[in-house]
Amino acid sequence: MKLSFQLKMIAGLSVIILLSCGLSGYLSYINQLRLFEEEVGRQYEKNVEGALSHLELRIAEMYRISNYIVFNSLIEKAVTELMHGRVQGDIGEYETHSRLEDLLRQVKLDAPFIDSLYIYDLEGRNYYFGHMKETLGSLDPEVFQQIKSRAGASSGELVWTRVRVPSYVERAGYSDAVIAARWLRSKSLGTYGLLVMVLDESLLGSPLQELFRGDRGGIYLYDAQDRLLYLKETSGTEPALAELEGGQRIRKEGGESYLYAVHSSATYNWTLVSRVSLAALQDKSRVTLQMALVSALVAILLGGMLIVLLSGRLTRPLKDLVKAMRAMREGDFNVRIQPRTHDELAFIGEGFNTMAANVRSLIEEVYLRQLSEREAELKAIQAQLNPHFLYNTLNGLYWKLYVKDDRESAELVSALSGLLRYSLERASTDTELREELRQIRNYVEIQKAFVESRFEAEIEAEETVLACAVPRLLLQPLVENVFVHAFLSGPEDKRLSVRAYAEGQVLIVDIADNGAGMEEGQIVRLLRPVSEDEGVRPSIGIRSVLRRIDLLYGEPYGLGIESSPGRGTQVRLRLPLRYRGGEGAEAWEGVEYGAAEAPCGDGRPKRPGEAGGSMTGEG
Repeated sequence: MKLSFQLKMIAGLSVIILLSCGLSGYLSYINQLRLFEEEVGRQYEKNVEGALSHLELRIAEMYRISNYIVFNSLIEKAVTELMHGRVQGDIGEYETHSRLEDLLRQVKLDAPFIDSLYIYDLEGRNYYFGHMKETLGSLDPEVFQQIKSRAGASSGELVWTRVRVPSYVERAGYSDAVIAARWLRSKSLGTYGLLVMVLDESLLGSPLQELFRGDRGGIYLYDAQDRLLYLKETSGTEPALAELEGGQRIRKEGGESYLYAVHSSATYNWTLVSRVSLAALQDKSRVTLQMALVSALVAILLGGMLIVLLSGRLTRPLKDLVKAMRAMREGDFNVRIQPRTHDELAFIGEGFNTMAANVRSLIEEVYLRQLSEREAELKAIQAQLNPHFLYNTLNGLYWKLYVKDDRESAELVSALSGLLRYSLERASTDTELREELRQIRNYVEIQKAFVESRFEAEIEAEETVLACAVPRLLLQPLVENVFVHAFLSGPEDKRLSVRAYAEGQVLIVDIADNGAGMEEGQIVRLLRPVSEDEGVRPSIGIRSVLRRIDLLYGEPYGLGIESSPGRGTQVRLRLPLRYRGGEGAEAWEGVEYGAAEAPCGDGRPKRPGEAGGSMTGEG
């Protein structure tokens, strides 16, 4: 039984959807369980490491603030005056406290996380109590002794501890707080007091907030002496720090698996421990898996319905494409596909239309080129019916005029003979640039006889380009346009310049005149691509040159025109720089081209077809 493409597509897509959804769901679940501990563990470890780095910046900020207080000579002076009773009366003591308050006001602005600030002497007497948070009271003496004992083992760095401080808002009258203390040093590096700062919980808790997921886990922060400074947990008990190792690992506690991430600060030797329940995260993964399975089932049902409903619409453009390809195979290159959609199938249809148009264009281009070559060959055959008779006739006419001393007519016959012989060669064969320019001189000499005003023609070429291979009779239509159009209503003193030179690997031939010029619109019409209708019959002038260059060379070679009314025209021809048979550039045979002016002809008899050097003269 032979199934249609539509049925094959329905069956194939249904099987693909069933297998891909089922297999992907199963593999996703297995892969998620296998990689969960590794991938999530590494990600969680990076989060802990980042949080610890953020916390180090907070600690460094505390060192900066404490340095301002500890090493400030004005604060030292005010505190020592109060300690040693160097102030006079209540007014002096008030002024000293006011001065101390002014010095520490910037601390309140820079460190909003400092709830209270105390300055004690070594005996525990408090000389400054700065309230940043009015809900806290003064420290108990036993708290001060606890802080002092911990600071005693330090060498001047901040000492951190977690203690209970008086609170006016807590029911118990106390609240847990983190305290940072540091010895006050004099200029002589002697210790004269103790700086105590009660810190808000946000100082340590804010950088660690992202680690707390609230799903049966906890966060624990230890100082350099492994004393707990900060904790936040939802289940379990505080882990034994000595039993934990750096990095991330999984531990069983109370029949439940926990993912631990442990990192230590290289700068302050603090340790951050983060714990999260794997079961809580896996519960979320199972929900995701269930949703994926349900979505897969729904996708299978909807996909099957859509395939049945839309298969005909989807396959219709393919049927159109198959029909068009069959027509094209039978030789109908005018067949085109009408796109029905705006998707990839429409793009394929447009690509087929472009391909068909290109194939037709290539066939017509090859056909037209062959037709042009055959027509040119036919004309050459027709013109060569009796060339010897024409040559002998022109030669006899030349010597008859020469004997009668009609030199001007003799030169005209000689130029015509050379131009005729050159034009009878096959148009498809190349020639050298020197020969092409020689025939341009013959043509100019003929036209000079019909110009009724002063006329100057200048032809020059670089020595290196004289042997370049160029298509035969390529320059003649361009020079002919000068006499037919440019000089028709041009100035009294008519000038024509033909100059050939090389630019890199490109042969440049400039043909310039001082004739009537042309409008921009005329230039655009002359240089527009040759249409199919124009290509059916031979073109003349500039259009024929454009057509031949396009057929022989293509881009980037071609023809450009610069002109304006009343200011003349310059035509620039760009051809590939190549030589016939690998020959190099040679000097012309006794003919010198340059800017020097000389009369036309040299006074000696010439055979028909021979021409002289640069020309200038009056018509």
